[in-house]
Amino acid sequence: MNPERFLTTFHSLTNIGWTEDGVLRLALNEYDIKVREELIKILSSIGVHIMVDDAGNIIGELGGKLSDAIAIGSHMDSVPYGGKYDGFYGVMAGLEVLRSIKERGISNHSIKLIDFTNEEGSRFQPSLLGSGLTTGIFDKNYVYSRRDKDNISFEEALRVSGFMGDESNRLMHMKPNYYLELHIEQGPILEEEGYQIGIPLGIAGLSVYEFTFKGQSSQTGPTPMDRRRDALVGASKFVVSVRDHAKKQENLRATVGILNVKPNVYNAIPREVRLTVDVRSIERNRIDHTINEFVNIAKSIADDEKLEVEYRHLWTANPVSFSDEVISVIERACKELSMRYKFMYSWAGHDAQYMTKISKVGMIFIPSHLGISHAKEEYSSDEDMLNGLRVLEKAVELLNS
Repeated sequence: MNPERFLTTFHSLTNIGWTEDGVLRLALNEYDIKVREELIKILSSIGVHIMVDDAGNIIGELGGKLSDAIAIGSHMDSVPYGGKYDGFYGVMAGLEVLRSIKERGISNHSIKLIDFTNEEGSRFQPSLLGSGLTTGIFDKNYVYSRRDKDNISFEEALRVSGFMGDESNRLMHMKPNYYLELHIEQGPILEEEGYQIGIPLGIAGLSVYEFTFKGQSSQTGPTPMDRRRDALVGASKFVVSVRDHAKKQENLRATVGILNVKPNVYNAIPREVRLTVDVRSIERNRIDHTINEFVNIAKSIADDEKLEVEYRHLWTANPVSFSDEVISVIERACKELSMRYKFMYSWAGHDAQYMTKISKVGMIFIPSHLGISHAKEEYSSDEDMLNGLRVLEKAVELLNS
């Protein structure tokens, strides 16, 4: 590989969409479109065959036996005001692998590079829409009907972007034998424990539910404190209860993310609060049990505060395990490169999650400074990025042998 070329390309392209508050490269917005166009220019310049599927996923393919491909992928979209490394690092690393293979002219297999659309789910919910459609997890009508906060549908945004591709280009119709995804850890473990590389055994599952607490709005001044049915008070108790319950459990994460308050003015008692709860575990049974616990907690709080509560399921992604074969290859790559590595689980969702349906999958993690991600302070050193790139390249070499 060419370390200087990789770093120059990474730091140059990831500035597209950068603001003083962080990266604003939401799926299929002007910055996402621009960086995708730049990626295609580079791929075209080295003779990569480029395809786009009906999810807008960019698939670049280089040489070898087309029926026996090794795919490398991630995403270039960001959360609002996110960091430069999440997802983007994996795509740029894959690009460098393709450049290196092109220069050396050595490949027994076709090598694919994939930029997945709307991995983050920040603009169109749920996340992983691109990988979900191309692998057959999601129905096309479902994906195309997703709308952003401005009521623009995924289908509309895709057509306007110029990345409306063909259904025949879906990965499910040309399944790669292997899929590798290089990513920042997005947590503090590798840095704190002194490891250079993390080897995920799989990805934790998640379920997202929406809870709505309903009370009675009234003027804040004339309404006595003991006569109130304040939906925000009930919701606040619930938020704390979710946090406290999760802290007592092993291998569990639970987060209240979105809160919408009505009428959301200073001089009226809140009549309704709608919120989301994200529950994650490597065990599906634990997720289901925890959701049931939260339903009971919400009902109890509603009774105490004289409120009504409703809840509904939004989406679920089941836990997945990665290929033992690919995990072993990544471990061997680490050993041959004398990298300090740790087996772990990913607690964040990735496109690799859905790629397990059609391919043998493995991931590679590098340290995230202070464990910060989805924020402009997100940072991984050039040295750590190059370590991950070396492991990725070595893993592709071993799979390619």
